[in-house]
Amino acid sequence: MQATIAYYDPPRRPAPDARPDFTALPLTSRPVTVGNMRAAGGGFTLDREGFTLVTAPTAVGDFYDPGEVAGRYVAEARDLVRALTGCAATALLNSPVIRVSGRAGPRPAGTTFTGDFAHADFSAAAAVAMLERNLPQAEAAARMLSRFCVLNVWRTFSGPPQDVPLALCDVRSVAPPDKQYCEITMKTAMGDLLTWENIAYYHNQAHRWWYCPDMTRDEAYVFRSFDSAPGHAEQVPHSAFVSDSCPPSAPPRASIEVRVFAFFAD
Repeated sequence: MQATIAYYDPPRRPAPDARPDFTALPLTSRPVTVGNMRAAGGGFTLDREGFTLVTAPTAVGDFYDPGEVAGRYVAEARDLVRALTGCAATALLNSPVIRVSGRAGPRPAGTTFTGDFAHADFSAAAAVAMLERNLPQAEAAARMLSRFCVLNVWRTFSGPPQDVPLALCDVRSVAPPDKQYCEITMKTAMGDLLTWENIAYYHNQAHRWWYCPDMTRDEAYVFRSFDSAPGHAEQVPHSAFVSDSCPPSAPPRASIEVRVFAFFAD
């Protein structure tokens, strides 16, 4: 599919130690080719491309019900990560996030906007800081002695087709100069302000983008936000994009994402 994805495009590159405000970045839309994961026959892996598509039925009836999501879906996501990676243990990084396409008009309470430009949610430094924030000091220190990673479990629950699907970029097509480290400050579920480092991306024609059309609520992407293992450090750039092939009668895309720590025994 031919599409456009917005990239970071400042008048000049910031100084190496600068951290632009992630919520106010200058962006320019660029034409890209987004490959069809279904047509490619699958085979996408966390180790190679940095992402995969899985069949993962869910028992959640109402994703807009915070109690049901917290009581049922978080456990499903953690079980999925454990089964997919063979990790020894998991922990929740943050509360589930529900995003709704801008075509929906006013968003339902508790939801937020789609991420409509090439970005990654965490830098390596932020992943370590999140681990230290979320776990007791002694446990965090012990976990960092072995491999750990952060995985995003992303699912659309509005049904196919998706007007604003999510595209994922093959980590092997990303070069270090493509990255711009940024800073974002947001409110936590408890109402506290939390600041961390994340990444926007400059355009590079070498980037290889992929998406899965017509995702169902029983499918999910799992993609890498951080991995401490050598050779696995690259985060997966991702971005929502407008699907011109989607009929106007399609429901606005609604999705849920859960970020999960995976801890390995060695």
